[in-house]
Amino acid sequence: MEFKIKKETILDALTKVQGITGKKTNILITSNVLVSAKESSISIRATDLEMAFRASYEAEVLGEGSTAVPSRKLYEIVRAFPSDIISIKETENKWMQIEDKKIEYKIVGMEPDDFPNFPDISGVEFFEMDVNILKNMINKTIYSVLGDEGRVQLSGICFESLTTGKNKTIRMVSTDGHRLSKIDYVIEDDKGLTLKKGVIIPKSGIVEVLRILEGAGSVDIGFKDNNFVVQKDEEVLIIRLVEGEFPDYDMVIPKIGGKEMKVQKDDFLMMLRRMSILSSDKYPGIHFKIDKEELVATVTNPEVGESKETISVSYEGSPLELAFNPRYFMEALSSMDSEEIVVRLKDEVNPCIIEGVSDPGFLSVIMPMRV
Repeated sequence: MEFKIKKETILDALTKVQGITGKKTNILITSNVLVSAKESSISIRATDLEMAFRASYEAEVLGEGSTAVPSRKLYEIVRAFPSDIISIKETENKWMQIEDKKIEYKIVGMEPDDFPNFPDISGVEFFEMDVNILKNMINKTIYSVLGDEGRVQLSGICFESLTTGKNKTIRMVSTDGHRLSKIDYVIEDDKGLTLKKGVIIPKSGIVEVLRILEGAGSVDIGFKDNNFVVQKDEEVLIIRLVEGEFPDYDMVIPKIGGKEMKVQKDDFLMMLRRMSILSSDKYPGIHFKIDKEELVATVTNPEVGESKETISVSYEGSPLELAFNPRYFMEALSSMDSEEIVVRLKDEVNPCIIEGVSDPGFLSVIMPMRV
């Protein structure tokens, strides 16, 4: 195997697989990338047995072949390489040589036949989406995925396809038990993505999806067996789904109603960031007092100090006092595009709903804290 390739091309490819090959494992081959050269392109494959990546890139191929080499070391070598064009070739015992006129690296390779097979995705019915739409849906749900591995059903994003009359909708939902995020995308044509029931895509896989959703254009998504398949141009990512059933999230979402507070997102967000300076893991809450045209936020942390701030809001209803974890609000607001935020409140014990005009199909549900 021997080829020449642009540094930016192979560096971009190796950057995208570091999250897959960089995991601690007892299976040495999964920390490697399989590099193959054939005709006028090279292919790069990576897997951790839960996810698999495959892509091909244009190159000047001088000799066909393949070898598996340590992913991280190859990435670091390429990243530090001074030349815009990199020459790579296979030497004895499957070693790889990376060089230009003044620099030469040789790294240990492994037998390509020992590399795990790429999952069979033949027959997948793909659904085409705009890259920015899928990215937006992920960004509006990924932050509320449960970080604790103890409840596996909450360790990913629930993906559903719904049909109501002639309307078809793709929905993503996530929750960690204290908050919930939901985003709908209405399909305008007849080519819908149909799932018999919702599936759970692990957060680790969703993070890798974001890596290949760079730039504009479209992306194809589909499902086969127990896998989620994402294909963009010449790059394919396959993610094993989480086994189990996602909780009945409809029971968590309050029915529309209650008291409505309207507030400018930037004002609200900056106030939350300032107030959270004095909060801690032991004292995480911010106390809200809402009355007519103002929201008064206070933080009391016996170990650090206390703070108070007032911002203008539009609110109709009896005065209300309640407390929230500011991080939940900040992460929801940071994912939104709306300049004005609508917060629907019932009382100090029931969850609130956050929505915005410029964020169609999206809502966030946050449970208050006990004061």
